Amino acid sequence: MPEVAEVAHVCALIRRNLLGFSISKLNMNNDPLLFPFLKNNPNADQELVDLQSTLTGSTVKSVGRHGKYFWLRLNLNKGSKDQTGVLLMHFGMTGMIKIKNVKSHLIFMENGGDKKVLKRLEEEKKSTGAQSEYFKKEEDDDARSLEVDKSVTEVKFEDTKKLEDASESDQEEWPPKFVKFEMELQKDNDKFDLAFVDPRRLGRVRFLSGPLVQSDDDLMKQEPLSALGPDYSKPLEMPQTEFTTGDPDPDSHGKSRLSLEEFNELILSKKKPIKSLLLEQGFFAGVGNWMGDEILYHARIHPNEVLSSKIPKGDSVDNIIERLYNSILY
Repeated sequence: MPEVAEVAHVCALIRRNLLGFSISKLNMNNDPLLFPFLKNNPNADQELVDLQSTLTGSTVKSVGRHGKYFWLRLNLNKGSKDQTGVLLMHFGMTGMIKIKNVKSHLIFMENGGDKKVLKRLEEEKKSTGAQSEYFKKEEDDDARSLEVDKSVTEVKFEDTKKLEDASESDQEEWPPKFVKFEMELQKDNDKFDLAFVDPRRLGRVRFLSGPLVQSDDDLMKQEPLSALGPDYSKPLEMPQTEFTTGDPDPDSHGKSRLSLEEFNELILSKKKPIKSLLLEQGFFAGVGNWMGDEILYHARIHPNEVLSSKIPKGDSVDNIIERLYNSILY
């Protein structure tokens, strides 16, 4: 499942490339799983046509994220000039955004994406006669030792470049498989194609408009975002520098992370395994299985540990709690 890191990566791609672009074409599939407003709706086809009409011609004003959710804030082409709408998205288990001809270093694991790339590299090695063993054993009179082949550096460098090229070429296949909606965006003479893909159809896409969502802080008060806890990947204070790299949306949108003392109180008030607690989006928005495992590995805590049964409440914060807190932040 894409977690906060993948979501932030996608938001960075959008922010670098699509701000100020207008939606010139939009094609959405009638999928009631992906679009909840279509479920059990007798006028689903017309509702989808109306939504596409509303969004076509709108301009991407900003991109935001919190936890595993992210959104495009759009200046709508209809109604008040200052009126904006929000396309709110969640990747579910296998969703992803792809932008044609925009390189991304991510290799999507779903449906064996990484295995397919590696298989292709192995086939290329066989066809070119490249060395498949990176290390060779040599014996002498006293002992065995491992010696790095002189060609290793070149092979590894070549493999890395091929891996990047293979990832990029996969993204060049357009439209991509399992596309759920596709949009064409234009600005002057520049054009981009964007697609939301989702093999398992567990992602969600909602459109929100009206006076209650005209700021990101107000948006966070609406369902389903209102149920989320803090996103610990965001800093306490907004950075003053212009975005070039790093977090594309460091704003906590009114849901700042807990202080160490507040965090300590939360952890010691819960009688459940720490891994399960980290996965609760109402407390730790954006954390999933792989991030939870990484956090606990660096904090040197077993996933099944119930910290409230191990650490007594007191005036000071236990070293284990502080280590866990720092591991979540960094």
